[in-house]
Amino acid sequence: MNASLNPQSIIDRSIGFIKLDDATYEEVERDTNATTEAGVIVALTAVAGAIGAIDDGGGAVIGAIILAFVSWFVVSYVLFMVGTRLTASTTTEADLGQLLRIVGYTSVLGVLSIIGIAGDGAAAIAGLVGLWGIVMLVKGIKHALEMSTGRAIATGLVALVVIILISIVIGAIFGGGGAMM
Repeated sequence: MNASLNPQSIIDRSIGFIKLDDATYEEVERDTNATTEAGVIVALTAVAGAIGAIDDGGGAVIGAIILAFVSWFVVSYVLFMVGTRLTASTTTEADLGQLLRIVGYTSVLGVLSIIGIAGDGAAAIAGLVGLWGIVMLVKGIKHALEMSTGRAIATGLVALVVIILISIVIGAIFGGGGAMM
């Protein structure tokens, strides 16, 4: 991993992800140093979400960051397992690091969750941001697992079911909110 992060690289790559630029998705997929960058994005989105939820009694920024990192790993791992075992095509080729990088970068729109402090007016914006995030994730799955868009959508849907089941089990074990997403 690189010793120093380049904020401009993170910004440029984040913009490339938002613009659905194929070259940027491929670059991040291949660049092992981008795993650290993706981790920075995950942390920033967690902090933004904690700030955005401050009116809801939020404030546990450290807890939000820990949950964000656990969720990042679990979502990436489930996508990796589903995509390489259940929905793989003949061209599917991936490792967990590729999924970590892609999923981390596709969470970049989460920094906009800070708009939660704006109150009820932010709900429509959050919905649109969420939809675009889904589009970014499907594109990321497609690139990371070298598969068609249809297969990427199927992979995402199967992974979603698995993650919901994991959340239900965790909630049953620990009592209540075991949500990972």
